[in-house]
Order: sequence, then C-alpha cells, then structure tokens
Amino acid sequence: MQGGRSCRGRIVRLKHLKSFVIAASASVLAIGDLAQADLVGSYAVGTGASKSYLQFEFANSNTYLYEVRYDGVLRGDDLFAIVAAAQPSFFSYQVVSFSFGDALFGVTIGGDSNEGFGNPPSYLDYWHYWTREPAASTWTSAMIGFGDRMVSNGSWDGWVFNSDAPPAAVPTPAAGLALASGALLARRRRR
Repeated sequence: MQGGRSCRGRIVRLKHLKSFVIAASASVLAIGDLAQADLVGSYAVGTGASKSYLQFEFANSNTYLYEVRYDGVLRGDDLFAIVAAAQPSFFSYQVVSFSFGDALFGVTIGGDSNEGFGNPPSYLDYWHYWTREPAASTWTSAMIGFGDRMVSNGSWDGWVFNSDAPPAAVPTPAAGLALASGALLARRRRR
C-alpha cells in the first residue's frame, strides 16, 4: 500500500508539471504571436516621467526595442542621444546633415549594423522612418525628419532598414514581463 500512495503522488505531481508546461508553452506562444519581428533585445534607458519607444529593424530582421524615459520636451533625435549615452559601446548611429535637415545614415546595435541612403536597383537600402502616436495602433510613414519630430509620452518612432513596410509588431517591455509573470503566477496557484 505504501508504494501505491507514493506512485499516486508522483502521478499528481506529473499532472501539475504537465499543466505548468502547457501554461508556459501557451505564454511563449502568446509572446510569439505578439512579436512578429525577431526581437533580439528590449531595453529601458534614461530617467523621467515620460517614456517613448524607439524600434529598429535591421535588414536581417533582427529587431531592437528601446523604452526611453525623459522629462521635458524632446525631439526624435534626442531619443537617440539618450540611448547612445546609456549604451556607448553597444549603440551608435551616424547622421548626415543637409540644408533641409538631418538624415539617419547608419545604426549599429550590438553585432547588427546597417547604413545607406538608397542605391539602385531597389533604392530601399536606407533607414525608413515611421511614427505612431500614443493612442494609435498603426504606424504612419514620417513626413518630417526625426530632428523636427516632437515626441510625447507614449509615442513610438520606428526605423526599418531595406524595406518600405512598417515596423513589425513587438510587445512593449512591460507586456513581455506581464505575460511571463502570468505563467509563473498560474504555476503557483496550481500548487
């Protein structure tokens, strides 16, 4: 009889483990559904009461998301300066100035790097600029340069290299953490 109880205890624990694996798998699938891009890294930099997001998609589909915190009034290019100051050996960018404004020429994040202004035959090999306001769910191709764009709390600036498609959907840093912590909470409740 003693062996039977021990065996049933193992079966019950295996059922709990199976439930956890299913819940964790569902959480990973949910994160995968949100992250249509290959999200390589998500970082929070800066300090302040306001936050805006910078998203970069490289030609190889590697995507990086930055939550940039700040106070006061900033322009799109100010977000770059905050990120570069926070990650000086990881993030760098090159800007070329023209009489009509500044243009983003190159971005390097970790081991990913792209630069260009659009060469034949496709003329797509440059950083395409997209914006999204806090209440909006879709990206809009920017009609002004990032040096002229005023960012606001919750705004998004997206940069896509070698494609005229808008940035792919990725979860915000807080959404990814919420999904992961939800799986752990579900596991604890089942115990």
